[in-house]
Amino acid sequence: MKKVSIFSVLLVLLASTVCVMSAETWQGSISDKMCGATHHGQDPVACTRSCVKNGSAYVFVTGKDKVLDIDNQKDAKIAVELDKYAGQTVSVTGTASKDGKSVKIESIKATK
Repeated sequence: MKKVSIFSVLLVLLASTVCVMSAETWQGSISDKMCGATHHGQDPVACTRSCVKNGSAYVFVTGKDKVLDIDNQKDAKIAVELDKYAGQTVSVTGTASKDGKSVKIESIKATK
């Protein structure tokens, strides 16, 4: 009976951890770390691609100016999507880091 109780408690704890780490969806744009939320009057697509080509990392900008690092931008599938949607407004599904400063992206879709 004691083993069943311990197992039940562990199962509940595991389930609650999975719920906390579940994916969320945000609206925002794919930008670069150098420009962040603003491209200083330049075309966002061209500016983002140029900055990334010159060594800046991709970021996800949500809200007016919240800039999140992208943890998995070197993942081949995500890298293709980031290039495809560079500088555009998108819907991103992923998991935020515990400190809220970055996101691990699962998928990117164009917004309508």
